[in-house]
Amino acid sequence: MPSIEQDALDRVSRMYSSFDRTRRPPQRREEPPPQRHEEPPEPQNERQPNLMELLTEDSERSLIMLLILLLLHDGADSTLILALMYIIL
Repeated sequence: MPSIEQDALDRVSRMYSSFDRTRRPPQRREEPPPQRHEEPPEPQNERQPNLMELLTEDSERSLIMLLILLLLHDGADSTLILALMYIIL
C-alpha cells in the first residue's frame, strides 16, 4: 500500500507531466489609458482695463462715482458718501 508521501509525489509528477512547457503564458496587453478630450484653454485677455473703461462701462455707476467725487470735494457727510459707495457695489 502506497504511503501518503508516495501518493503526493505521484500526483505532482502527473501534474507536471500534463503541463505543456512549450506553451507561453498569455501576455498581458497593456492598453493605453483612455485619452481625455480636453478643450484647449481659452486665450486669456492679458490687457487689464484702465480706469476710464471701468468708469464708462456702466453709466449709472459712473454717475454715482462722479456724485461721490463732488460730495467729497464739498465736504459732505461721510454716511451719505458711504451709502453711495454701497449702492455702487
